[in-house]
Amino acid sequence: MHNFYFSNSINLRWYVLFGLIVHFISAYFSIGYYNADEHYQVIGPLERLLGIENKLTWEFDYKIRPWLQSYIYFFLVKPLYFFNIENPFVITFIIRLFSSIIGFVSILYLYNHFKSKFNLDNNLSKLIIFSFWFYAYLHARTSSENLSISMMLFGIVFFDKFINDESQKYKFLLSIVSGIFLGLSIIFRWQIIISVFFIFVWFLFNKFSLNNIKYIILNSLFIIFCLLLSLVVDYFGYGIFNNTYYEYYKANFLGGWFSSFGKDPWWYYLKLFFENFFPPINIIIFISILFFWFKEYKNIITYTTLPVIIILSILSHKELRFIFPILIFTPFFLCYLFCNTKYFFGKLFLINTSVVINILFYLVLIIPATEQVKVYQYLYYNQFKIDKVFFYDTNPYIIDDLEPRLYTSFLPEISKYRSESQYENSFIILRNFKIYEQFRIKSNCKYVFSVYPKYLNLINNWKEREFNWYIFECKNN
Repeated sequence: MHNFYFSNSINLRWYVLFGLIVHFISAYFSIGYYNADEHYQVIGPLERLLGIENKLTWEFDYKIRPWLQSYIYFFLVKPLYFFNIENPFVITFIIRLFSSIIGFVSILYLYNHFKSKFNLDNNLSKLIIFSFWFYAYLHARTSSENLSISMMLFGIVFFDKFINDESQKYKFLLSIVSGIFLGLSIIFRWQIIISVFFIFVWFLFNKFSLNNIKYIILNSLFIIFCLLLSLVVDYFGYGIFNNTYYEYYKANFLGGWFSSFGKDPWWYYLKLFFENFFPPINIIIFISILFFWFKEYKNIITYTTLPVIIILSILSHKELRFIFPILIFTPFFLCYLFCNTKYFFGKLFLINTSVVINILFYLVLIIPATEQVKVYQYLYYNQFKIDKVFFYDTNPYIIDDLEPRLYTSFLPEISKYRSESQYENSFIILRNFKIYEQFRIKSNCKYVFSVYPKYLNLINNWKEREFNWYIFECKNN
């Protein structure tokens, strides 16, 4: 097995094909969103652009969110309306697939650029990188984090290329392309500016030359050009000219909104990482990150990751998704550790364990990212069977006090179930397992759907957590 892992016997295209298949599966099955911001700050504005009446989040009242990503998705799916395709699940699948392909290509570019520098041109590295479950899951998200990180990776690759291109044949073009991608990465997610800033710090400390100064200036000008162009897009989104960047700074730092979401200690990212990201392999990942930073302390990737975690740890509010720009390099760190250390006891065991557990995590790719959206999907395709829809305990149409109108605007109205309700010829949606048991014995109601298989109710802990959603179809007596 060792010889297979560290040889280069299988062509890259087979790993790429496998990675594309895994990405397609994730884009198709993992409906919904990882974080509410993914919908309400990106898809919410898209709803408005598509003519769907909705309520936007407070960020749009304060005019601190860019509209560019929503407009990109709008121009992607609007042609479907000319063919009378308004199915929200078709629309969101296309958006997820589009985002997924961009993300996958960014990883392919990253690998091809650094494989020789990091000694990753072998079966092990290609297997881990192109089969990594987190890539398929993250890339299927329509979040600002996903698209911003993808743009950042393109920007890093092209930046490193033009800095190290001694022929100077393509320096001009590469510097422009890098500037565009880095500019887009900042627009989609403001926090990525930390990584972009330290790309220039890397240049100053490690690659500075007078010959490259004019290309650095050109690169910077195109970053600024993209930022200004985004303000033009925001003008159409908000209907007035708005300095979105300043408004973001004013609301979050002068107005205190950022700290109002929570004040966590500096070490809180370690807690989030070890509890939520790829356990138990995250122990090996943590070691591999430190190993990479130590060995490649002059590399551009170190400059775009190490300072970022330090700065983010100083800031008060912390979420795992904030460090995705670091975690995106996870398989590269892992492979660097395995491929650049001598054979040691347990090395093959660690490699095999990482590969196997990665495959087990594929389960994440085939379950909905948001359970309620799976409920919407069932209602959408089966609404012709009933006249009314009731919810028993929790209203599935409301998530985080807002309604994801891209889906619910196509669904029947929903009402609270009461004992006196006329619930004949209706769907009743509930979460509590004890109530599920009561409805199961009703003669005129039959269980027709649940987000997760019923046999999971055999696990008492899961049953009590009310993690599932059940739908009963009730007919006349």
